[in-house]
Amino acid sequence: MDIALVMQLFALLNPLSSFPVLMAAYKKKMNVRQIAIRASLVAYIIAIFVLFFGPQFFSLYGVSIDAFRIAGGVVLFLLGLDTVRPKETKAQISQTDSLIAIIATPLLTGPAVISFLTIKAFSSGALAILLDVTVAFVAVSAVFYLFAITLPRINEKAIEILSKIMGLFLTAIAIEMISVGAKGLLA
Repeated sequence: MDIALVMQLFALLNPLSSFPVLMAAYKKKMNVRQIAIRASLVAYIIAIFVLFFGPQFFSLYGVSIDAFRIAGGVVLFLLGLDTVRPKETKAQISQTDSLIAIIATPLLTGPAVISFLTIKAFSSGALAILLDVTVAFVAVSAVFYLFAITLPRINEKAIEILSKIMGLFLTAIAIEMISVGAKGLLA
């Protein structure tokens, strides 16, 4: 198991960014535990699909891994910036299945995670990082479960600050992806 990869993936998944959606569900008296667990499971299934089938899209579309690294890095960089910047209040959705879908994708397994997993699967092999991906999702599920249990006592501002810090890590990972991709294309 590669702890650095697990931590990078956890920062990319950023369960703290889903907190406002879970808080809105709690305020509407919805079953937050069910939403959190089901969203984690759906996101994990999407991630596993991407892990095993994402690299095949390189040959299908004729895209080099380095070009994809740069594209994924740009998307990840924009996500990191979006996480750090203040957000507008979004329209609330009241159906459980809609909330699960929103949390699973794009909040957990959005374009940045899909790019990251595809690149890692291409360079290391899907089976080699399957345990790391699983551990990262177990950690996300644990955070979600703790959210669900402690929602009435959680300070929303503290979560917002922690999410912004994770956004800084996302931008750093993005710059690394862009740098590696650019070196590969220029070589």
